[in-house]
Amino acid sequence: MKDWRQVKDMIETDLDRIFWDEPQEVTMCKKGIYPSGANVGGQVLGNMLFLIADTQAMGWKCAKPAVSAAIKDSGFTLEQCKNVWRYSTLHIAKMLGNMNPPGCPAPWLNVPKLYEFSVAIDEALPSVASKDELEDLLWSWFNYVDCLNRWFFLVFPWHLGKEFPLVIPGDIEELQRLSER
Repeated sequence: MKDWRQVKDMIETDLDRIFWDEPQEVTMCKKGIYPSGANVGGQVLGNMLFLIADTQAMGWKCAKPAVSAAIKDSGFTLEQCKNVWRYSTLHIAKMLGNMNPPGCPAPWLNVPKLYEFSVAIDEALPSVASKDELEDLLWSWFNYVDCLNRWFFLVFPWHLGKEFPLVIPGDIEELQRLSER
């Protein structure tokens, strides 16, 4: 059985690697390099969208508030808190970072450590004896996920939004007027 403190240390070490310098896996994503072959119709914009949305869901937007609330709630047992984390995280981490040869020969969306850490946490959960210990372990996990989320958000090609301008009622009226000629 893995000890949760060892897993926390592994996560913290990699967090140090990715905190200030753009990680290689993020650079690969923004350059369109997906050894897994992940794409839709030959383009990878959707990959980038999923990397932002899913790391956000596993972190600050969904999983972190839910797990944190459960840990602080006396009505939730330690085992229930562990399960809330599992249910809100493992399936997403697997989709983003697992590989399944031969169909998926590399981590699907280039984040193998994310998946490896989620599996390591799950394997170490039996060594977690209190809500305080769980909170300590998951503090590192959520910081790691949130850091990845910030990187993916930063490198997303936001300039593509210029192709989708806001249409206001005056624009519709102008198009209607022009089409009546």
